[in-house]
Amino acid sequence: MNKRFKLLVYVFIVMALVLGACSPAAAPTDAAKTEAAATEAAATEAAATEAATSGTEPTTLKIAILATTTAEEPWNTALLQAMDRVIAAKPHGLTISYTFQENIDTPDGERVFGELAATGEYGIIWGDSVYPDAIAAVAPQYPDMAFVGAGSGYDVTQMGENRYLVDVRIQEAAYLNGIIAGKMTKSNVIGAVASYPYTNVNAPLNGFIAGAKSVNPDVKVKMNYINSWYDPAKAKEAALSEIASGADYIYAERFGPFEATSEKSVFAFGQYVDQNALAPETVVSSTLALWDPCINAIIDAWWNHTVNGTPYSASNESALYFLMKDGGSDIAPFHNFDSIIPQDVKDLVAATKADIISGKLVVEENGNEVKGD
Repeated sequence: MNKRFKLLVYVFIVMALVLGACSPAAAPTDAAKTEAAATEAAATEAAATEAATSGTEPTTLKIAILATTTAEEPWNTALLQAMDRVIAAKPHGLTISYTFQENIDTPDGERVFGELAATGEYGIIWGDSVYPDAIAAVAPQYPDMAFVGAGSGYDVTQMGENRYLVDVRIQEAAYLNGIIAGKMTKSNVIGAVASYPYTNVNAPLNGFIAGAKSVNPDVKVKMNYINSWYDPAKAKEAALSEIASGADYIYAERFGPFEATSEKSVFAFGQYVDQNALAPETVVSSTLALWDPCINAIIDAWWNHTVNGTPYSASNESALYFLMKDGGSDIAPFHNFDSIIPQDVKDLVAATKADIISGKLVVEENGNEVKGD
């Protein structure tokens, strides 16, 4: 009897619960509806936020860099130094690392780009001036990666989406160093040694010459293109020929002229990085290419795509670059020449730099080939 009684009680309770669940509930008030909707919206937003931030954000980023020359070539050195500075700053809290592959010839570009992309290890693959076909072929196959072409050699109309064209615009800094050369030359002859007559090679050369002639209209220019990205011996010979023609200040767009200027006791300006340490007795200053803003912009694009699903939106109309006012260029310290350059020249350089940054003075980008006098 006791077991039977317990069973009846259990059945009664279950039936009561079922009947209660089936009975109509009281209609919610408008206030209750509003509160419920707000609660649901808040819960949805919280869930979305949690999904975006609870372990789904990347903590690391690997970047691959390809170059046709060595790390010692100043164009590459400037980029790698900027990479190191960006890595130290940890944008988005990322732990960033990079690999640098040098001496990759243009015909090998597509193969190497493809092999690196296929590993799935890299978020960004960055190549210098000579890989337009490689990027055009490989990038569309990997839409979640960012591909970068840096410098001349690219048709910007073939870029776009996840294919970025970036560059440095350093004619403003070169203009400032030109002022020093124009003010301090004894012979009224200055020289320049460069690689190829490409637009982004010519721009700082013309900036340097414009700066010199802005303070000394009588200056004559000796010019040599060595038709190589890296041939120090050829660059030295070109500098020696200019010195023999009277040049006492040489703008070294390429690596190599400093040996000549040291031997002949004339002066020089470096480019891309501070090169005073290579020849402290001859390198007055250098035109600095600061890639940091470009690198950060590409990392931001990768981050927004990876974390937020933002489509890559590289321009197919113009390269991404930053001017002096944006932190894209500067001139190096004068080092031991600080006590040699007259104060009025240093003051003029400082005042001109301020005018450039404020926009009062615009140093046009002149990409025309330099013919010399």
